[in-house]
Amino acid sequence: MKKIITLLALLFSAISIQAQDPNILWQKTIGGSGEEYLKSIEETSDGGMILGGYSNSNISGDKSENSRGANDYWILKLDSSGNIDWQRTIGGNGEDKLVAIHQTTDGGYIVGGYSDSGISGEKTENSRGFTDYWVLKLNSTGSIEWQKTIGGNDGDLLVEIHQAPDGNYILAGSSFSDISGDRTESRIANRDAWILGLDSTGNILWQDAYGISNEGFRLYDFQLTSDSGYILGGTWGIDMAYFLKKIGLDNTWSTFAGNGVTNYLSSVRQTSDGGFIVNGTTDNQPQFNYYVWKLDPEGNTEWDRNIDGALFELGTTVLGSTEGGSLIGGYSDSYISGDKTEDSKGFEDYWIVKLNNVGIIEWQNTIGGSNVDKLSCTNQNSDGTYIFGGNSQSNISGDKTENSRGGNDFWIIKHAITLGLKEKPFTTSITLYPNPTKNTLQLNTQDKTIDQVIIYTMTGSKVLQLDIDSVSPTLDVSSLASGVYYVQLYSGKNVALKKFVKE
Repeated sequence: MKKIITLLALLFSAISIQAQDPNILWQKTIGGSGEEYLKSIEETSDGGMILGGYSNSNISGDKSENSRGANDYWILKLDSSGNIDWQRTIGGNGEDKLVAIHQTTDGGYIVGGYSDSGISGEKTENSRGFTDYWVLKLNSTGSIEWQKTIGGNDGDLLVEIHQAPDGNYILAGSSFSDISGDRTESRIANRDAWILGLDSTGNILWQDAYGISNEGFRLYDFQLTSDSGYILGGTWGIDMAYFLKKIGLDNTWSTFAGNGVTNYLSSVRQTSDGGFIVNGTTDNQPQFNYYVWKLDPEGNTEWDRNIDGALFELGTTVLGSTEGGSLIGGYSDSYISGDKTEDSKGFEDYWIVKLNNVGIIEWQNTIGGSNVDKLSCTNQNSDGTYIFGGNSQSNISGDKTENSRGGNDFWIIKHAITLGLKEKPFTTSITLYPNPTKNTLQLNTQDKTIDQVIIYTMTGSKVLQLDIDSVSPTLDVSSLASGVYYVQLYSGKNVALKKFVKE
């Protein structure tokens, strides 16, 4: 009987391994017995990665140090295979929440977050009032070189910190403080964006504040731009519209967007054309869904898109892809519906969507286990592969190969370089004829069943959508104006994108 059970276990194990997504090169579940939340991840100069978030776990699981108080900064350096090189727990006796970590030009790291701790643990300065920005400079092995507590008399919540080209640092967050403590700028409305420049040892060089009179402005992202300026992204007003403020030497502008009652901006990045791509969430559809917004360098809207399934999607990340276009991500609990081509693996799953340069879906992936898995950060490595990171409560199930260490754990996935559209077997198996065409377009799909066909203009506007469930369908395109169009075809999880000319 024991041998039979062992053989069955091996069989189920083999089936489980075969069922794993082939795009997942490796994955790591990292956590302690309590709660861990990942907030920042990027590739390091040695081909490994640095990741940071916060944790309330004592020594347990992967955690090698006890909690200092409530939540503490938790920083881990991984090698290129995802193994832990070193880790650091840094905190005081209160709440300390890391939001960003980046490698610096000297091989060390700049770390930013917010804290309400007094002098205790690693914290060497008392709180200025409620929460303050807490910035630390670490060396290459994670030892503290210096730290600064920066705040006013109310809540100050850091969003992001970056090293500028001159070696100094720029940081920004949301602030409820008026002039007090380190803050010398009057607050605008009930909350504004508070931006500071620090020198290489953490001393304040300058500061500024941006907001909207009589309306609260909550900052969610802050990025440096190629013209030695920066862009602020957040939500504004009672309608919670997306708000962007671009500050530059020769190019300063602000703009608003949003097509629902409530809109939450999560992430903004500059694109290779000098413009910007934004991801977040809107309730424009029956449920919340991704809302993606593309702008030119002057802040003019080029296009915007709702990306959704039938249930709930929350957009959290965006980046410009070296393949062209952009990669957006977040989490979803939808089954196959709307733009979603895979069922949920459990509750929420990571949902990653690759868009071309006019916002049309090129590929997507749903990655998750049987419980809650929430994507919070993405990065594209120098070799073109992707790193997806977030939080997971799942045990071994679905795509997940390791059990939970406690509550929420860090869940890191290295994802393969995706094939370009021209190299995808599903794409290459499909031909369109006649092309150019006047009235009908025949799709030769090599005996593959096509579930849905969508036709877009070259600027990304949808002009026709058909749910067809057939092999090699014939499409009536006689009503379309003359021009060049994209045709997008879905067959289960597979997506193909082709072009045709309407005469």
